[in-house]
Amino acid sequence: MKNLFLVVIVLTVLSSLSFAQELTLTSYGVSPRDVEKDSIDMYFDRAYNGLLNVGTETKMFFKGHFADSTLLSPVWTLFIKPVGSTADFGGTKDVDASTQLNSLIPDVKGTYKVAFTDGMFSDTLVINAGTYLGVEGGTVSCVGCHNNAQWDFKYDKWQETGHSDMLVRGLNGTLSSHYGEGCIHCHTTGFDPDAANDGFDDFPFVFPDSLFPGQYDLMLAAYPDAMARANIQCESCHGPGSEHLGVISNSKISTSISTDNCAWCHDEGPRHVFPEQWDYSGEDATEFDGRGFDGGHAKGTWIARGGSGSCAPCHSGSGYVKWNYDGRPVNDIGLPASITDPPTPTLHTCATCHDPHDASNIHQLRFEDTQLGDGTPITYELYGTGSQCMECHRSRRYAVEYTSDFDNAGSRFGPHHGPQGDMLIGANAPDFGVLLPSSPHSVATENACVDCHMAGELTDPEGNVTVVGGHSWNMNDVEGNDHVEACAPCHGNIGSSFKDKKYYINGNADLDGNGTADGLQIEVHGLMEQLALLLPPVGEPEVSIVGDSTNLTLEIMRAGYAYFLVEEDRSFGIHNPAFTVSMLKAALEDMGVSSVFDYPENEGPQEYQLLQNYPNPFNPSTTIEYYLPEQSDVSVTIYDALGNQLEVLFSGNKSAGTHSINWNASNYASGIYFYRLNAGAFNQVKKMLLLK
Repeated sequence: MKNLFLVVIVLTVLSSLSFAQELTLTSYGVSPRDVEKDSIDMYFDRAYNGLLNVGTETKMFFKGHFADSTLLSPVWTLFIKPVGSTADFGGTKDVDASTQLNSLIPDVKGTYKVAFTDGMFSDTLVINAGTYLGVEGGTVSCVGCHNNAQWDFKYDKWQETGHSDMLVRGLNGTLSSHYGEGCIHCHTTGFDPDAANDGFDDFPFVFPDSLFPGQYDLMLAAYPDAMARANIQCESCHGPGSEHLGVISNSKISTSISTDNCAWCHDEGPRHVFPEQWDYSGEDATEFDGRGFDGGHAKGTWIARGGSGSCAPCHSGSGYVKWNYDGRPVNDIGLPASITDPPTPTLHTCATCHDPHDASNIHQLRFEDTQLGDGTPITYELYGTGSQCMECHRSRRYAVEYTSDFDNAGSRFGPHHGPQGDMLIGANAPDFGVLLPSSPHSVATENACVDCHMAGELTDPEGNVTVVGGHSWNMNDVEGNDHVEACAPCHGNIGSSFKDKKYYINGNADLDGNGTADGLQIEVHGLMEQLALLLPPVGEPEVSIVGDSTNLTLEIMRAGYAYFLVEEDRSFGIHNPAFTVSMLKAALEDMGVSSVFDYPENEGPQEYQLLQNYPNPFNPSTTIEYYLPEQSDVSVTIYDALGNQLEVLFSGNKSAGTHSINWNASNYASGIYFYRLNAGAFNQVKKMLLLK
């Protein structure tokens, strides 16, 4: 074994010097849902949280991957294991030509070392297997070392989280009306019926016949060994502590923000779906007109910038966490400043946004107050949990100053990627000399971004996990279907696509002046196309603001910034219709184009709507109110309970806006009546009650 060990070291050194990280070996987390999905091949027969510090007899899975290449003759080697171990690999599974999986069950406590080799390329993993002690158990306990100022009193803060009393609430009957024995495998520490690891299930415990306040304390007295590992403790997320005792080398404790570590419990059945939804984040089929988008929290090329200290707070999940631990340093306009020694970049995972140790904020989110580049505040009080989204989804510029300096022209000109916060709030735009109106989307709901991008049911009627809304944040699915249901609570039925939704300015939906009233996104694209032809290179559809004052003007700088702000926002008007359209109009005027439509005078009705009469019940008169987004031929008609027409209260043409009409029913008997609004193709009926 020693000679093999030397060979592997030589191969590893050679490959790391010449071909760093082309071939990689990593753990491969498997959720309970993954096990269920693999019911045919049965390769994934047990769940695994992806940690390298595991309980003895835990089944681990690994992934060997050759980036941008093909595996020719992959070899798996277990070249170090503890005395007395008979562990060996469970068998390989080819995922594709460049990826192979394998499994291992560490059978005794100690350190294991695994190598994955293909020709001259190799990578290794160091694994530790141990047993569970409980947060207050063992020679040196978690609470004994980590509940102090050095560790930010982790134990005290953890006790305020829902993890710390999950089994308490379950057994006391306050967690769920359908709580049962099948729930405790995720609500205890070290639970693994296939492993002997001194976890909860390795000690006597009988699930009680009834749940009531005080039941937990009875179980604590009856089964002290098992209950020492009750609830979701430190070792649930960091691995067993028997071999740790302050030692962190050789994986004798794990710190990971990988979603695999959460999916082990949070990805199972119809109620625990967040990791599955997260897997699909960024898998929108299109943004508009077939534009693909490689972003999303679980995917995206943006992570390549995560190794930079200035980019890491937003481009890397681990960078965002470190930015928080560093005290959230910001620059002179309130944006994330560089962090020192940025960690290895990671995707944005559960633990990026949620702090598993601290329940100070709702849902254990890590948000704090911040601001846009122009000083516009972003706070929880204003935008709810959506304020955390805006910490990264905002421009990195102060638009007024930025567009006044020709030195900013270049290949990266513009608000930087992801300025959705600026657009949603309707602030931090170039100075066009006019006050740009703003639609109220940012404050129309309690949690801004969250209430739209996370709207919807967890599963569809067939029980399949939905991949729009929720923790996917997607607004269209992999087939390109828009998540229009997110708009329904405020706007009702807007059609089958966001492109169907029209936006009216003073009764006119033809915003680009081409003679056709299309949906908002199409109209915005029409305006952008007009603006693009005026910007350099003039007459071309693609915009490039490169140069200096010899070939650029301040008008070009301002209009170019507006163009890229709309493009990078990616909603093409949906986030803030009034602000988007008015800013593009102002940019066109700044470039010398005469106005082709008016600024919004107010936020008039955006859809036809018949409101409930008031008062209701009534005697003898009541008011009927309705909304028209555009000038329309209208009729308002009254019917009795049998559907007989009684009166036509109005028939004629009405302008866009809010209208009302009164009905005096003094000549009619008490009972149920109906009123109907016809306006163009719109038709709606409501019921009212006359009581005398």
